[in-house]
Amino acid sequence: MKYRALAGMICISIMLSGCGSISGRHGIDSGFAYIEKHEYSKALESFGEAEANGEDACLVHRGKGIAYLYTGDYAQAVSELQMSLDTDNGVVDDMDFDTNYYIAEAYMKLGEYDNALERYNAILDLRDRDSNAYYLRGVCELAQDAESKKNMTALEKGSDDEKSELANSALSDFTTAIRYNPKDYSMVIMIYKALSEYHYDDDGVAILQNTLNSGKASMNNYEKGQMYFYLGDNAEAQKFLEKARNERNQDRENAVILLGMIEERREDYDAALRIYKPYVSNNPKSARVRNKLGMCQIRQGDFSLAQGNYDGAMQCYEEAVATFAEALDINDSSMNQPLMLNRITAYEHMGKFNLAKEEMAKYLELYPSDEEAIRENVFISTR
Repeated sequence: MKYRALAGMICISIMLSGCGSISGRHGIDSGFAYIEKHEYSKALESFGEAEANGEDACLVHRGKGIAYLYTGDYAQAVSELQMSLDTDNGVVDDMDFDTNYYIAEAYMKLGEYDNALERYNAILDLRDRDSNAYYLRGVCELAQDAESKKNMTALEKGSDDEKSELANSALSDFTTAIRYNPKDYSMVIMIYKALSEYHYDDDGVAILQNTLNSGKASMNNYEKGQMYFYLGDNAEAQKFLEKARNERNQDRENAVILLGMIEERREDYDAALRIYKPYVSNNPKSARVRNKLGMCQIRQGDFSLAQGNYDGAMQCYEEAVATFAEALDINDSSMNQPLMLNRITAYEHMGKFNLAKEEMAKYLELYPSDEEAIRENVFISTR
């Protein structure tokens, strides 16, 4: 589960604060700049140079830990991040909390849920109103709950209506997170997605509905539309999202994406394209919407293929490849990884496996720890 989104938002703003002196840290600054650009190998090189030059050890270990986390070396990430805490100046500050978030995430990735919970508990012992920690601890409890059920018999699991102690604890943490930050609707959506992923759909829907009922009067049009979208009420979602799309604020792009997704739900891909295409025409630097456009073109191709329209399907796939290439030319570092993967997917749908192999080789050079891509590469290599 990609619960990292919220943790990243709360961490990035204080990435360079704390620890020692801000002077004499050229390598450190370069390393964190590479992290911002998602160039983790270069970041590790910079932090290595910083360490050799005697720059601030706390920040060097912190930077290396974050880079290892993003490249999938979770055990090494824990080691480096713990060394960052151990070499700190002893005064607990925002960066120490931030580092503990990263350590907890690394433990989550390792499946060491008790260790992750220990970190979230430590944060909440000192910050008992930290809504982010409650949310992330809830996600951890759901993951641990799912892991513990794998080897249970049906009798041990109980009925579908029965919740485990961990699941109930997660729901309690989510409720507390919302109580301390009731207008953080992005977090509410992530809570809904977490509950849905772990098959507690009814609880997720109830949280969305309660949030909408209690907060609708103070929500903007996008927030209302988003709530209705995840509740599955396409008509109400469309009504508010259309209003948001015509407003000049930061939610316009998000509104466009959800409006397109509504049409894709209906399998009306032509309608979805009529939403995405004008937006990228007027906003050529939007890699996010270009990505949605490309994925829609792939789905339109699949739909055409299912209808027996082979030529139409191939045209859609070719358009998708071109769309992903245009999006990659924008060089939005936050989008380059999914765009590369999606272009590979388009080549596979076209049956162009040699091109897919070439692109996958380039992808794995940049993201060598992507386990799903490694498995996909094995499949491609047999074609």
